[in-house]
Amino acid sequence: MADRPAPVAGETMAELVADAPCGIVVTDPQGKLLYLNGTLRRWLDLSEEKGAETGARGDEPTRLAELLTLPGKLFYETHIAPMMRLQGHAREISCMLEVRGGPPLPVLLSGVARRDDQGELARFDYTIFDARERRIYEDELRTARRKADELAAIVRSSPNAILRVCANGEISSWNDGAARMLGLTAEAALGRDVESVIALAGHPGWFDEARRICQTEEEAVFEAEAAADTAGTPDTPPRPARHVEATIVPIVDKADKTRPPCYSVVLRDITDRKRAEQRLKMAFAEMQHRVKNTLAVITSIARQSLPEASRKAFIDRLHALSRAHDVLSDEARKQADLRDVLALTVEEAGGPARLRVSGPSLTLPAHQATSLSMAFHELLTNALKYGALSVPEGHVEVRYEREVPGGPVRLVWHEKGGPPVTPPEQTGFGSRMITSVLRADLAARVTFDYAPDGLRCEFDFVPDKVTEPLAP
Repeated sequence: MADRPAPVAGETMAELVADAPCGIVVTDPQGKLLYLNGTLRRWLDLSEEKGAETGARGDEPTRLAELLTLPGKLFYETHIAPMMRLQGHAREISCMLEVRGGPPLPVLLSGVARRDDQGELARFDYTIFDARERRIYEDELRTARRKADELAAIVRSSPNAILRVCANGEISSWNDGAARMLGLTAEAALGRDVESVIALAGHPGWFDEARRICQTEEEAVFEAEAAADTAGTPDTPPRPARHVEATIVPIVDKADKTRPPCYSVVLRDITDRKRAEQRLKMAFAEMQHRVKNTLAVITSIARQSLPEASRKAFIDRLHALSRAHDVLSDEARKQADLRDVLALTVEEAGGPARLRVSGPSLTLPAHQATSLSMAFHELLTNALKYGALSVPEGHVEVRYEREVPGGPVRLVWHEKGGPPVTPPEQTGFGSRMITSVLRADLAARVTFDYAPDGLRCEFDFVPDKVTEPLAP
């Protein structure tokens, strides 16, 4: 027969209660403190004198309610004490304990009423558990819930179509914006394959394509006309296709990154923007037509009015301006070579003898090429009116180089053989325009040196990454 464990001695039991990992309190039925264990005394910074007596110091609490903050005192009198008397117990009451010299301590209080042999209330036994970690967790949970509710409200009220799509392409959520934009209710869309519900013109298999893109990029973006399949909902009238910007982003499960991701699909209606762009294109085309007509009229006037000796040079200059206008207003251009941009400036200047260029081939995105062309035009205009190109013997040297691949480009415009140069008393419009445009579009450092023998202007910039032309 196995040996039975020896009974726990009274002194050992007292130590277990005194050093229990929770606070233990005993009161009489009126709430007067009869015992506080050592753990609770340490929490509240009270004396730890041995024994069951309380109130050893005159400033120590004598009633359970005095251990609690003001809201807890009120709750004790109105709820806890009545519950202990009437039903004989209280379960996990959240309250705060007053701590000397420190912040209140959040706890969970539970109690059991004990009765004597005659059935009369004899004492109340309470256990008090430290709830600081639980309070932190609950606060974080409330914060997370509030943020989730706010996000859900944003999704519900968003004018954009917002979908959650599983890795297999099945639609798992469909907001009100999607119903308004595409004319299909959530009930009709949920559970269906997203590509069978939403067609993006020019992008067959767009969801599979987006998943491939998202393997290497943060998101996939398409612009296309979108229409929903409403064939299965005869009560829903067909909607005209809307031009949308579709953004697809993977949603990764942080707890289990091995699971295939779901995807957030957001469709933003850009129909009005596309219409405005179309109107702008028409207005721009009309402006181009009028500019070319104006140049043609000026050419005709020059042929009739100028002497034959200067007529050809003037008309050639107008043709160069017309070609430059065509190149810089071509919307299909997504990039340009700096040599081609300078070639237009050479023609405007009167040929390579007047404007001498040296530098390698350097491909620039269209917006940077356009900004540099504007700067060259301002410098050329100033050189023709006041600088080196205002006299027959003057010329301009343009040199540019890139010492390190991928590094900055240094371009120098240097006028030679012209009238003596004097520094301007104030910065002119052209200088301000060059500096502001090149700083904005190329983050360039621009310096002007008004040396007596000729203006010297230097640009230092790093070309942006070129975006390849889009396929027609």
